[in-house]
Amino acid sequence: MSFSADKAFELIVQAREQGRLAHAYLIAGPIGSGKHVLAERIIRMVNGLPSEITGLESLRGGTTTLVRPESKSRTISIDAIRAAEHTLHMSSERGVTKFAIIDDCDRMGQAAENAFLKTLEEPPRASMLLLLTSQPEQLLDTILSRCIRINLMGMPGGVPLTDAARQLLDALAAHFKAGTEGISGALGLMATFSGVLKQEKAEFAKRHDEALKAESAHYKKVTEGDWLKRREEYYKGLTESEYLQTRSQLIEYLVAWFGDALRQQVGGAQLDLPEYAAVTAAVAQRFEGRELDRKIEMVEKLRSHFATNVQEALAMEVAFIRAFA
Repeated sequence: MSFSADKAFELIVQAREQGRLAHAYLIAGPIGSGKHVLAERIIRMVNGLPSEITGLESLRGGTTTLVRPESKSRTISIDAIRAAEHTLHMSSERGVTKFAIIDDCDRMGQAAENAFLKTLEEPPRASMLLLLTSQPEQLLDTILSRCIRINLMGMPGGVPLTDAARQLLDALAAHFKAGTEGISGALGLMATFSGVLKQEKAEFAKRHDEALKAESAHYKKVTEGDWLKRREEYYKGLTESEYLQTRSQLIEYLVAWFGDALRQQVGGAQLDLPEYAAVTAAVAQRFEGRELDRKIEMVEKLRSHFATNVQEALAMEVAFIRAFA
């Protein structure tokens, strides 16, 4: 069962009042479902902090660790997990609970997941773990089984649409309105997907180049050694990281597209993409439920393949042909 972020928080409050607060929660939900806000509200409630919502970053400190994907590969390293574990094992004031928030926890590699599993099995005293993800299916079953799972619904108005998402969804709408079939139509959609990604990456690179130039102009007279080279590498890695994040988000929109079609088949009123309801309703009439499930599976496989060393263009070609041809 899925809840709104507010209802989920009410249930957490009730659990605490009844002395049933768990040591680990997996908060799963689509873009815009309120995962980060819910995690922050839990931390503020448990430790009696002021209720103003100012973001998870504001809670970083001696008793709260926030772990997020890093580097070009947008992965969570085993070193980051060990650093979080170190914080959890440190002593704290009486009545204070130590927290580790693992944002986009599906980006943990196998080594990081196995290391984190030990913490889940033997949590330090006065500690809580909050795992946030929009892709819980990517996690090990052993991790899923050791967390209380909270599934969040999408926002009432649907998931927020970025410019990149809108370009992709408009192309999807045109594809299905035209009744395009066959490999050529599928490859056309793949070209749109790839083109949007390239466009976004170019924007990221441009913005970071401008930031690097500004830093160079400001600091070049007061810094020495390989500072400029290290900053160039930093921005290069940041560009790649943002590219991978955007790619992952676009895949989520593809899943949401077919998910809305499935919801409309069973009369569901809550849609992730309400702006495209008329088109996804037509998709719902055109395909049987099992075929829509298969299309979602193909898109999910693309996400899994991206987590390996497979060639990106080849993985996209295979997935789009299987999902849309």
